[in-house]
Amino acid sequence: MVGEDRLPGDPVPEAQPAGGSPGPQPDAPPVLEAVGVGKRFGAVVALDAVDLRLRPGQVHALVGENGAGKSTLALMLAGALRPDSGQILLDGAGGVLPNRGAAIAAGIGLVPQALSLIGELTLVENHLLSLAASGMRRRSRADARRQVAHAAALAEVELPIDRRTRDLAFAQRQLGEVVLALAQGARVLLLDEPTAAAGPVEADHLLGRVRALADAGTSVVLVTHRLDEVARVADEVTVLRAGHRVHHGRAGALGPHQLAELMVGERAADEAMPGARTGNERARQGGSALDTRARAPVRLRAQGLSAAANGGPGLHDVSLAVAGGEVLGVAGVAGSGQRVLAETLVGLCRPARGTVTVDGADVTGAPAAAVTRGVAYVPDDRADGVVETHSLADNAVVLRAGAPELTRAGLRLRRPAEAFARAVFARFGVHPPEPDLPAAALSGGNRQKLMVGRELASRLAVVVAHGPTQGLDVAAAAVLRRELRAAADAGAAVVLISTDLDEVLSLADRVMVLVGGRLVDEVPGADIDLARLGRAMAGLA
Repeated sequence: MVGEDRLPGDPVPEAQPAGGSPGPQPDAPPVLEAVGVGKRFGAVVALDAVDLRLRPGQVHALVGENGAGKSTLALMLAGALRPDSGQILLDGAGGVLPNRGAAIAAGIGLVPQALSLIGELTLVENHLLSLAASGMRRRSRADARRQVAHAAALAEVELPIDRRTRDLAFAQRQLGEVVLALAQGARVLLLDEPTAAAGPVEADHLLGRVRALADAGTSVVLVTHRLDEVARVADEVTVLRAGHRVHHGRAGALGPHQLAELMVGERAADEAMPGARTGNERARQGGSALDTRARAPVRLRAQGLSAAANGGPGLHDVSLAVAGGEVLGVAGVAGSGQRVLAETLVGLCRPARGTVTVDGADVTGAPAAAVTRGVAYVPDDRADGVVETHSLADNAVVLRAGAPELTRAGLRLRRPAEAFARAVFARFGVHPPEPDLPAAALSGGNRQKLMVGRELASRLAVVVAHGPTQGLDVAAAAVLRRELRAAADAGAAVVLISTDLDEVLSLADRVMVLVGGRLVDEVPGADIDLARLGRAMAGLA
């Protein structure tokens, strides 16, 4: 059984990581296949008679807007979800994937969008648990550690495999899921948005390894919203729209804009992909607006912040000031202290030293005071911002639970709350827009839109957005960026923390670079330069 006794490449050479023949084999029979699969969740049709064929040594890109059915299809291929109609075939045979454990034992690795690691366990302990759950042969801790270390070396990633995964940065947890899939002996990898939280350096590295694994025989389904990745690493591409397959063909035959048109329609694609303006261009075209923002009062001020982190770097003497109407971009490679900075700015983390003030009021370590002062927070992990077991309406109004227009005698009024929720759904494109639906029924991207919409629905003093567009399709990401810009134009101080340099450059009036928990460089809007930012992010500032 694949993966039962050995790790891919252990002890066979790295050129044969999964036991398959090297390179894409366009004429070979599919190793994994979805034939006419359909799936409903209540009244919502997630997939309708969709086909997908994955051949040995192939990278098959799967793209579509949020809620198109991509993650549902990936979960079916992984044995984690059963189709209502159609069938999943493995090596030409159907009915062999009754559950996720059987799929793991058969060599099908999954890196889900909602990561599956148990936070209190290390990567090694998570690997031991997955082996037991899938019925594979038990391993000693030493053997399991050797497998995980070998898989990390095969993927060429450096990870603290003996640290609790809850203490790892989100991007590190994503890479950890890839490593564990390889450690389980995967000959098929199903990667659901693996680069969503990665910066350009980390994404390039991971995609390079994906391509190398495929060239050595591993079959890969790559679910992605980064359309440039399709041409870079994929052999074939399938486009889903509203649960239907609308295109399948050679990956290099269509460019990013054509794929976007298939995903979201021609008009939406034109609006979403006009070409991002850099800070330099904004400074040349709207310098007077930047000058006005520079003279506006400071709304968010952090002074001398030092804070410990459970894993990775903490903060070391970080100070910043953001004026109303300004977007401050904070760039850095993944794991540079972004999460602890975001949580400290919004009061969730109390620093060992230093203060945070909003409009002159101290909110250091006081999240309730921060919310009262008009601070909105978009965390990098949507699991931290959406309660899956509660309804969409509950999630939409949670920050306004005591608002007089939504309550009477301490009880929430159903109709006003639903009306507010529906307004959020319409403004941010949350689908399906059903107030009573549990949040767990939404796709990952729609949960992200729900969380961001809830945070930005009111007039705000400060917005701290950490990786706000990760996992969103091109149209939804464009809407969110416009909303962040609109919040700044309405007078909010916006802090955009992101590993995506294109996102930072498209929005920021000023950029600071975070390395190892320290701010090492600051670049005004008129001087924003990729080369300078790259040097600073590499620690060369």
